[in-house]
Amino acid sequence: MVHLIFRASLSTLLGFVISYSCFAQPVNRIRRVVDAGVAFKDNALNINFLHNQYLRVDRQGLLQIGWGLRVAHVQGSSLDFTTAPSKLTTGKTGFASLSAPLLLRQIDTLQIKTGITLLNFNLGVQVALFDRLDVGVNADIIGFALGTKRSGYYLGSRGYSATDSLNIHQTYQEAKPARFNLQLLGDNALGSLNSEIYARLRLTQRVGIKVGYLFAINEYKTSQPLVDDNRRFRFRSQMLYLGLSFPIYN
Repeated sequence: MVHLIFRASLSTLLGFVISYSCFAQPVNRIRRVVDAGVAFKDNALNINFLHNQYLRVDRQGLLQIGWGLRVAHVQGSSLDFTTAPSKLTTGKTGFASLSAPLLLRQIDTLQIKTGITLLNFNLGVQVALFDRLDVGVNADIIGFALGTKRSGYYLGSRGYSATDSLNIHQTYQEAKPARFNLQLLGDNALGSLNSEIYARLRLTQRVGIKVGYLFAINEYKTSQPLVDDNRRFRFRSQMLYLGLSFPIYN
């Protein structure tokens, strides 16, 4: 009898251990999320789709490092794109340009109806709070952009001055989106790039809401060099972002 009781107890204990092992697996360190939303301000609209993965750095998953892809479409009517290269906007390049003042006399404007679609790889970091709330930042690093050629209205900051030997102030110039996007900080950056600060609240296991502030730069390149041999013009915007989030479970 004792032997039978011992065997039954051992079987029960082994069953408990096996069951616990099956259901107590370590939490998956990778989270995947799809975000879809819109940022807007005045005449500019920025439609965003992100597919990101987040690695839980610590045991509790409080700190998470993210990476993924952003697809965005930017559109607007008659937006003001201004001189882009840092060597013209500040007279400096590299880190020295980040703190240098703008040289307004060298900043021209290209007013153009905008339509740019971009695909960028991004990096970010977020903090998971209260099991439902994520607060974080991300930034585009590298990618490319597409869009058709447009005609923009060029306004030279110096007008018909001696430095405008081309005499192209208040003329229409053809331009198309810069194809290559690369984050180099400040006016050193190339092309069209987005970065954002956000808060994501999970309402259910399958859907959440996302609110943030989007910082975007978009770039057109003229078909021919203009004053100062410049062809690059950039539109800078800061917009409120509203969207939905969809967690993906393995």
